[in-house]
This record gives sequence, structure tokens and C-alpha cells, in this order.
Amino acid sequence: MNRNLYLLFTLLLCCCLKATSQNDSINWLDEVLLSDVKLKNNSEGQFVKEISSTVIQRSEPLLTSLLKFNTPFFFRENGYGMVSSASVRGTGASQTAVIWNGININSQFTGQTDFNTVNTKVFDNISLRPGGGSVVYGSGAIGGTIHLSNEFSFDGNSENEIRLGYGSFDTYQTSYNGNFSTEKTSVNIGLAGVSSENDYKYLETQEYNENGDFYNVSLNASIAQWLGDTNILKFYSNYYEGDRGFSGTLNLPSNSKYEDRNSRNLLEWKSFAGKFTSSLKLAWIDESFKYYENRDSDNYSSGDAETGIIKYDLEYEFAKNKKLNLIADYTDVQGVGTGIENAERKIGGISALWSHQLEKFSYELSLRQEITNNYDSPLLFSIGSSYQFSENYQLRFNSSRNFRIPTFNDLFWLQGGNTNLDPETSIQAELGNEFNFNVLRINLTGYFIDIDDLIRWIPDESGMWRPVNTANVHNYGLELFAAWNTQLSENAFSLNTSYAYTRSVDQETGDQLIYTPQHKVTLAAGYEIKNFSILLQSLYNGSIYTSSDNNYELEGYEIADLYLGYTFSRNPEIGVDLRFNNIFNKKYQSLPSRIMPGRSINSTLTFKF
Repeated sequence: MNRNLYLLFTLLLCCCLKATSQNDSINWLDEVLLSDVKLKNNSEGQFVKEISSTVIQRSEPLLTSLLKFNTPFFFRENGYGMVSSASVRGTGASQTAVIWNGININSQFTGQTDFNTVNTKVFDNISLRPGGGSVVYGSGAIGGTIHLSNEFSFDGNSENEIRLGYGSFDTYQTSYNGNFSTEKTSVNIGLAGVSSENDYKYLETQEYNENGDFYNVSLNASIAQWLGDTNILKFYSNYYEGDRGFSGTLNLPSNSKYEDRNSRNLLEWKSFAGKFTSSLKLAWIDESFKYYENRDSDNYSSGDAETGIIKYDLEYEFAKNKKLNLIADYTDVQGVGTGIENAERKIGGISALWSHQLEKFSYELSLRQEITNNYDSPLLFSIGSSYQFSENYQLRFNSSRNFRIPTFNDLFWLQGGNTNLDPETSIQAELGNEFNFNVLRINLTGYFIDIDDLIRWIPDESGMWRPVNTANVHNYGLELFAAWNTQLSENAFSLNTSYAYTRSVDQETGDQLIYTPQHKVTLAAGYEIKNFSILLQSLYNGSIYTSSDNNYELEGYEIADLYLGYTFSRNPEIGVDLRFNNIFNKKYQSLPSRIMPGRSINSTLTFKF
């Protein structure tokens, strides 16, 4: 980071320290309780979908299962519990940013997150925001962002929840969540684990899923402490440990194994002083892995990346409807690994965010510039607005420039890295319509994304695969989210659906990009009768091309899951539930020769006290 960034950081800190008057504590509520307040305050013109805690609790624990049944995002899966990546608005896995308590946690090596390494049971809130977000959330936020958050309360209550589960293919699931608070202190603890032999039969064959066993454990802890009346200190920590075999395909067996360990820690000091709100964040992230080509051998390849982040955010409230945020941040990444040398990255950044809310019209303007010696970083911007025509209809607009930086593998891998790569950049725009009729809410969005300098690995003249900036891609389509919540015979009934029409076109060839379905539909219906609850979830994924010339195609599929739950007592709360996965026993695959499980069942016993 150069001298100008240091001067700006010092100036912001001094401004904060000089502000001494007290603010209205009511305005602090979101700043205190939410870990990712920018998702709420800086999403003008974009739709934010929060997945309800009830749906999270009734879904499979791995994040892939939750999102594929409740969003229009497409997931490529190597099998249950195996490698899983998301495609949002037709973009690739590394163009979707996963945000943990406001911090981008995509891998420094691959640029993406494996969604089967995230256990949903240790988080209080899971939300998604389709569309660009690089100004606030950095590299990879081109197609959209997925947010994993923990929240605080200071109501003096305590709550414990224990879940014990067992299911098909010798699968064990367990979790514990504890929340404890006073008027000044809040503590949250979450522990969850999954273990499975995962030896399911491939439908319509005599083969079984071999070498697909896995286990993973996630530990999440967060604490908040008031320091006087205008300062609060918050700490978040997450640790993940997972070991799994990598199952083969129908035609190619495997005996490989993968071990990964991820540690994430975030310390935040937030201060309220008159019209100023300041936030100082210090984060440290460590990701490491070992890959065994032969799990019976001691030979492995490995990688380890350590990331340190310092971020200062100063907000000035000109009036209740006018705010300016000035943000300075610095990121230092050090990586080592098999076949990777000199892997380091130092990035400084400056951002300015302006928001203004009028009676019916709101708008937001944001700019960000990064400075680093690894690549030429573009000036990023975001413009968002919304107009409330009536209590039933709102029109939204957002346009932004976003980017994805080359990964450590792209830049530094000795057998094929390219240190001359430029970041991918995108210009995009979307127009959203929100209809609200009491029990019915509909969001319909049309979008267009123009991606330049797309990084692709292709063979060079010698036949060696190397990353290059090659393609220009246009992504466009429609997204629909609809929710209907009402009472049927005085019992709660909900109906939720989503739909995505997606075109992702290589401008050089005119072909649809591989692994991008043109259509995806989800539908979920829930009903509660006294102590009994039922939830039916289904999805349809359209066909996908598996070759860049669109000559080979993988057919679409439909699957459905059924949840049944019964609560025996309320205080303490004791309940049991059964989840039937793929109830119609459909053969399906999202990647060639990677057959997913047929019908299976999981049972869970829950205690709350």
C-alpha cells in the first residue's frame, strides 16, 4: 500500500477520535446486531433474499443442499459431500463470492468456495444477493454474493439446541447451538459435524459410489461486549476440518483423498459518536489442504495461504436520510504450496459510498480503487436506485463494474501459471420489479453482464495448459422469486418458488458456455398443523452443454425432497423429524458420469432448552 493510502487511513482515524457527542442509540441497532451491515445498507437497486431459519433447520446441513432447493442458482456436484461449486447468472464458480460476516472467504488458490465444506447449522443468517458487488465485497462478486452471518442479542436470555441425526449410507449428523446474553454481553457457540460412508448405489447400474466417504466438523464462536455506552467490541471465529475421499466416475475409479483445514478470525471495534460511526476490523484467515493421489500412500501435494486484513470504515450521517462512508483497507496474502513459488499479494484499497433516501426515491453511489503490484486493478463503481410507486409496487435499478483477480494457481503455479494475467472485469446492469400484496411477494429482475478478459485454461503450442485472458462473454436473463405466506384453517401455509432463465454466450463463437442451464425452477410448500409440520421441496434443472462447441449435452432432471416433523413437547422442546431425499428415486447428474444418490432417508432428534 502506498503513502497516500496510509495518509487517508490516518485522516479517517483522526476524524473518528475527534467526534465526541453521543448518537441516538436507536440508530445503532443494526450496526450492533448485524455482522454484515453493508448487506442491508448498501444494496440499493438489488434484491436481497434471506433464507428463513425454519427452512435452514429443515434442510440438509451442507450449504449445497440448502441453496439448490431454495434459489435459482445452479450447482455442479461431483457427488453427495464431494466438490460442489455454484453458477450464478451464468457465471463460473470463481465469479461468485462467499461472504463470512462481511469478509470475502473465497480460496486464494482456486478463487472459489466449495459449498459442501460449509455447514449451515453454525450460522444464524444465510442470505444471497444476485448481481455485482465488488465495490463492497471485492474479487469474484460478479454473478452474486452468498452471505453467512452470525448475529448478537442483548436480551438477557439463554438458549441451547442439540440435534442428533442418522441416515442412509451410514450417515451421522450432529450439531449444538448455544446463545447466552446479558445487557452488555452476548455469546454464541455453534458446533456441527457430518460423517458418512456415502456408498450409495448408482441407479440403473450395478456400480456403487466407491471412495466417497467423508467427515467434516465446523466450530463457530462469536462474542460481543459493550465498552461503556458508545463502543462495542465484537469477535468472530470459525474453524473447519474435513477429510474425504474423492469418488471416481462411472468409467474411472479413484483412490484419492483430500484434507482441508480452514480458520477464520475477525475482531471488530465499533464506535458511535454523534453523527460519526466508525468501524475498525482486523481479520486473519488461514486455508490449507493436502491432496493424496493414492490415499494409501504418504505422498501428497499441499498448499497453505494466510491472509491478513485491516479495514477502517468511517460513516458520517449528514441527516437521517443522507450518509457518506469512507473506507480504507489493506490485505496481505502469503501462500506456499506444491508447484507454487513467490505467491504473495499486497492490496490496498480506498472506497467511498454515498446514500440518499427521499420520500419515494432512494439512490446510492459507490466507488472503489485498489492498488497492488500483481495486476492493474480497474476503477470499480456501483449505481443503485429504487422508486416506490405505491405500497404494492417498487422499481429498482442497479449498474456496476466488478472484477475478479487472478488466483494463486493462475499466477504462480510453476507448471502453467501466467504472471501477465489481467483481472476479469464486467459491466452489468439490472432492472428489478417488486410486487407486494400482503401475503404475496414477487421479485422479477432482468439483467445483462458484459465480461471481458475472462480467464480460461487452454493448451499452448506445446500442449501445456496455461491460463490466458481470452473470451468476451455476454450473460443475460431473468430471475423470479415469489413467496406466499398465509393461513389455511388457522394453520400456517407457505409457498415459495424461484425461476431463472439464463443465457451465457461466448461472443466469439455464439455458443452457450458449458454447465449453464437455460432454465431452473424451484418450488417449496410448507404446512403446519399444531405439533406437526411438513415441507415439500422440488427443483428442475434444464439440460446443460458439456463441450464448448455445444455438441455434447447432459439432459435435465427433476428431483424432490420431503420433510416431516413432529414436536412432542414445547418446554423443553423435543422433536423428531424425517427427511426423504429424492423421494421419486430419480437418476440424475449435474456433471457427466457423476451420478447422484437415489432415494435416501435421514432422521433427526432435536432438544431445545
